[in-house]
Amino acid sequence: MQDDITDAEMVKLIEAAQKFENWAFDELYRLYANKLYRFILFKVGDQAEADDLLAEVFVRVLKKIKTFQGTTVAAFSGWIYRVAQNMVIDYYRRQGKRPVAPLEQAKMIVDEKNNPQRQAEKSQATQAVYEAITKLTQDQQQVILFKFFEGLGNAQIAKLLGKTEGSIKSLQHRALASLGRFLPPGVEL
Repeated sequence: MQDDITDAEMVKLIEAAQKFENWAFDELYRLYANKLYRFILFKVGDQAEADDLLAEVFVRVLKKIKTFQGTTVAAFSGWIYRVAQNMVIDYYRRQGKRPVAPLEQAKMIVDEKNNPQRQAEKSQATQAVYEAITKLTQDQQQVILFKFFEGLGNAQIAKLLGKTEGSIKSLQHRALASLGRFLPPGVEL
């Protein structure tokens, strides 16, 4: 995200969005939709629900954009991810359930070969990692998602989550240690 737009460009984009200019919302959608979709899909595990929640996120962004006062890409990214996280929380409150989806739906498995045995082994290992991630605290899950699935650096994650870079490093360390304990024998990170 941050590679696509500068802070100055983001300020202009937000100002245009706050004036409800269609092009600005199109650009915000282009910048954030795919990453937010993956984030939501990982959290809810159902493609149809993720589609619906993503739409709800952008409706809420449209309604609340006037309240946003940041001036950086990181500030807006943090804000829009919080909107998405709140939508996921609301979803689970309405549903009264926890996520149980396989990672295959989140398209997180990349298999270079068409070897069925290798695909099955990889699928089982990926499912074990997913199940281990769901046992982490909410903060640990977010750090793991942002770091390893979104490819963000510690400084970016700290800005997104409103924490210090040191606390992000600590959360990541504890999360990886916990994952190691939660994984079955033979499955490695």
